[in-house]
Amino acid sequence: MQQRQEHARYSLFRRIFFPYSGGEALTTRQSLRIIIAWTLVVPVSMTLLTLVLSLLLGLSPQRIVLLVLITFLSGVMVFGLLSLVVIATNNRAVRLRQERQARFSQGGQAAEGGEDRGGRYGS
Repeated sequence: MQQRQEHARYSLFRRIFFPYSGGEALTTRQSLRIIIAWTLVVPVSMTLLTLVLSLLLGLSPQRIVLLVLITFLSGVMVFGLLSLVVIATNNRAVRLRQERQARFSQGGQAAEGGEDRGGRYGS
């Protein structure tokens, strides 16, 4: 029930492309879901738009097939790589946050030991 309420708060765009809170590292299954969504939704819409435009321009069937194929494959490559970057960034941020929480919960605040001077930006 809690999971349904959490998903209901997200916009449609967010539910399709990254329906997770970012509070914990993504599992392999969740990562695959993001990769599939990014490598299919955007390239298919780009391909359909290319198809419509090439039909309106009256291009030859061979040129239409070539344009559609190039559009789809380049979209899959670009958005597939972007999905991998998003997943890696999310998981790294979660790991860093967990390490910071573990460090503060074990030894107290680092400022008490005198090693953290200058606040957030280190000045």
